[in-house]
Amino acid sequence: MKDEDFPINKKILDEFINYNSSLWVDDKFDIDDSLSSSGETIFINLSMVRMQVAWIIPKLLFAKGIQSKHGGNIVAITWRENSDLTEFFSSFGVGHYCIEKENKKNISSAIRALAYTIKVIMYGDGEKLKKFSIGNIPVGRAIYEDILRTSEISTIRSIRNYTCIKKIFHLLWMYFTLEDYLKNHKPSFDICDDCAYHEAMQTALFSRSGAVVYNCSEEAERFIGVSEEGIVKRISEDLQEKVRMNIDTVSEEDLECINRILEDRFAGKNGRNIDRHAFAGKKVLSKEEAFAELGLNPKKKTVIIMAHTFTDAVFNYGDTPFKDYYDWTEQTLRIASLNDHVNWILKPHPTRKAYHESKDSIEDLFKRYKTDNMHFLEDRFSAESIKNFVDVLITIGGNAGAEFSCFGIPAVIVGSPYYKGLGYTIEPGTLKEYEDILGNIQDINRLNDSQIKTARKAFFLTTQRMDKMLGKGFNDRFCIELKKKYNNMLDEMTTDYFESNKGTEKYNTEILKFVEEWQRTNDIKECDYYLRGTEK
Repeated sequence: MKDEDFPINKKILDEFINYNSSLWVDDKFDIDDSLSSSGETIFINLSMVRMQVAWIIPKLLFAKGIQSKHGGNIVAITWRENSDLTEFFSSFGVGHYCIEKENKKNISSAIRALAYTIKVIMYGDGEKLKKFSIGNIPVGRAIYEDILRTSEISTIRSIRNYTCIKKIFHLLWMYFTLEDYLKNHKPSFDICDDCAYHEAMQTALFSRSGAVVYNCSEEAERFIGVSEEGIVKRISEDLQEKVRMNIDTVSEEDLECINRILEDRFAGKNGRNIDRHAFAGKKVLSKEEAFAELGLNPKKKTVIIMAHTFTDAVFNYGDTPFKDYYDWTEQTLRIASLNDHVNWILKPHPTRKAYHESKDSIEDLFKRYKTDNMHFLEDRFSAESIKNFVDVLITIGGNAGAEFSCFGIPAVIVGSPYYKGLGYTIEPGTLKEYEDILGNIQDINRLNDSQIKTARKAFFLTTQRMDKMLGKGFNDRFCIELKKKYNNMLDEMTTDYFESNKGTEKYNTEILKFVEEWQRTNDIKECDYYLRGTEK
C-alpha cells in the first residue's frame, strides 16, 4: 500500500523533530489508552489535506492550545501511514490515526459497509445517492462529491459501475470504523480542514458525537456549524449572512481602495493559486482585440459563461436546479445554443487541470454544443479581459460574479454565493426560470451606479474583512511571517512545479526550517495559533 505523501528533506525533518520534541516533552500519547472523563480526544482531520507544513503547523498549534486548557489527547487523522509523518506528529505529543490501518482492524465495519453498499447500489443513479443518509448524516452527498473529486468521473448518471461501488464501500468502511473509534475515544473538539467531500460526513459524525468543530488554516480560525439534518455549514453560507449584516459598515474611504485591490488580484501576485492561474502573465484583451481575436459580432451583446471545475466541491453553493457543475455547464450550453441574439463565450476554469478534466472535458462540451455565435476564451488570455468587452456574466456562484459586478457587469447566478440577495444579481430558482432568462439575456442591462456601489461594498468586505466576519485572523509576527514566506514561494513557483512533489518538498523544507529557527529564539506558545486555542 502506498504511503501518505509527505515530501520534505529528511535531514531537516529529523533536526526539527529532535528539537521540537524537547518543547513538548511532557505531552505523551498512547492510542490504546482508555480515556477518563477528563481525557477526551481532540481530533485534527488531515484526511483532505495535501501534506503542506504551512497548512499543518497552524492546526497542530491550535490543538495544543486547546489541550492546554481542556486536557486530553490529540489525534491527527490521515488516510495512509507514513513513518516520517507519525514522528513529526509525535514530536508535538500528537497521535496518528491512519484510516486505512484502522479499517483493516475493523472487519465488522467492513461487513456493515458492504451491506449498505448493496443497498445503495439498488438506488441506481446519482440523484438518489445524494439523498442517502445514515441516521441524521447525509453521507450520500459527501460520497457524491468525493467520487467526483477522486476519480475520472465528471458527473454521476449511474452508480452501478466499478468506480462508484468501490468508492461507496471504501468511504462507508471509513465512516463505520471512525464511528466505532469515537465510542471509545470521545471527541471534545474536531479541527477540520474542509467542509466538503468525505470530510463533510466525518465532521457531521464528530459533531453528533459531541465535538465542537473549528476550521483552522494559516489565515484564520472559525467555528463550523452542523445542522440537525447533518449538513455542514459551508463558508459561502456563513459569508452570505455576514455580508448582509455588515454591508452598511463599508465607508466611502473603504471603497476608494477597491481599484487597488482588484489590480492586485488581476496581477495574480497575492498567493492565491486561482488568481495566478486566471491572471498572472497572461495577455489582457482590449475590446477591439477581443472582438477581432474571437470573431465577435459588434452588433450583438456579449455574454460569458464562467465554467466551474467539474469536480471541486459541487455543493459549495447549496442546492441548485442542476445535478452538479458538469450538468450546469452542459445545460447552459444547450440553452445558449438556442439563442443567436448574443455573442456567447465559454470561459474554462483556470485551475481545471488540477481537477482531472481528462474525460468529459470543457473543450468536449464546447464542441458538442458550438454554434456560429458561440466562442471559447482560451487560457492564454487573462480573465481581466472580461471587464473590457463583456455585457453579462453567468456563473453558479464563482468569484467572477463578485469581481466583475464591480465594473457594472450583471451576473446570472443559480447558486448561493456570498453576494446573492444584495440586489445586483439575477437569480433564477428553477430550470424553467433559468431557460427564460438565458433565452432573453440580450435584454439585460448593465448595473446602475447604486448596484455597482453595493457590489463594491460586498467585494471589500470579503477581501478585507472576511477573517473578522467569519472568525478571527492570525496576525502576530510568527503567523504573518509564515504566511508571507509561504505565499512568496507560491508566487515564485510555476504552477506545475508548485503541484509537484519536488515543489512541495522545497517549500515544506523551507517552512520547517523557518519554524525551527523561530522556536529557538521565541516562545512558540506566544503565537496566535496556540493562544487562540487556549481561548476555546
